[in-house]
Order: sequence, then C-alpha cells, then structure tokens
Amino acid sequence: MLSSEPQWVAVYTNPRAEKKVEKNLKEAGFEAYLPLRRELHTWSDRKKWVEMPLLKSYVFVRITKIQLDSMRAVPGISFVISFKKEVATIPDREIQMIKDFLAAEVDVQVRTVERLKRGTHVRIHSGPLEGKEGMLVSDCEDGNFAVEITGISMAMIVHIDRDLMEEIVEDETAKQKSKKYTIR
Repeated sequence: MLSSEPQWVAVYTNPRAEKKVEKNLKEAGFEAYLPLRRELHTWSDRKKWVEMPLLKSYVFVRITKIQLDSMRAVPGISFVISFKKEVATIPDREIQMIKDFLAAEVDVQVRTVERLKRGTHVRIHSGPLEGKEGMLVSDCEDGNFAVEITGISMAMIVHIDRDLMEEIVEDETAKQKSKKYTIR
C-alpha cells in the first residue's frame, strides 16, 4: 500500500515507450529507474550493441501517495501496477538487487513467477554477487538463481554455479510466515 513515505511502484508503458517514459518521469521531477541490458543486434549489413529494457513495458518510479495522480498524467504511461485496487509497492532491496545484477554484468533472464520451478532459498557466498539472497531454480543442471520482484510477479533469473551458493536454513516459524519455494 502506498504511503506518505517514498516507495517504488511499477508503471506499465505504451509499447516500446520505456525510455521515453523514463525521460518524461525524470523531467516531471520523479525518481525513475529503467533497468537496461545490452544486447547484440544483427542486421544484414552490421552488428550493434543496443541497450534494451530488462522488463518490457515496465518502468519503476519512487513516489508518495500524494504524487500518484500527477505521476499518472505523465505521457506514455498506460497504467500503474495494482492488485485489488491497491497500488503494488516494491521494496527498496528488490530494486537494489536488480541494479546489483545488472552492474555485475551477468546473463539475466526474466520470467513470470508462475513459470518458475520451486527451489531452495539460497545465498551466494562468493563472486561479484556475494551475499545476495534468492532461490535456487532447478530448471538447469548447474543451477539458476532467482530473485522475485514481488510488486509485478516477475523474477530475474541469473545463471550461478551451484558451488557458489549455500542453503539458508530457516526455522519452522519463519517458513510458515514466508512464501519461499521448496526444492523439488
């Protein structure tokens, strides 16, 4: 639920308008974040590295409840992500996790959470992402590390060698309160 303190929310943009919406939001005085990744695009006459949105049609904006209506008026925004008429907020740690993954320049895949296989809650114990927590997604032989972006029911998947991860053991009370996945 959006409050008087600034919180991250996700806006859904018009098709292929993510960069323009981020620019419009910043020009309107909002703190906006558009996660971009580099992709090699090939045409018949050349190859070129292009920055593409990590999450198509999504831009993150840090706002307060009072700023909601003025933010909705920014050109290019289709709608604000909401569930049951409440604006979905995204914890700061999840936005920071996206930034950290992109800064580490690891291969990142994005999937909807419903398509993920269940895994063990893990922590990366070495390498450029040391200390990051998420879940092991057992959809490949070596291991994939997933971080759920709760506000939009999406997850970032990063290929991490299983040897670089350790299981986080939770007590039974914490397991019951948490929505963590279990290994299959």
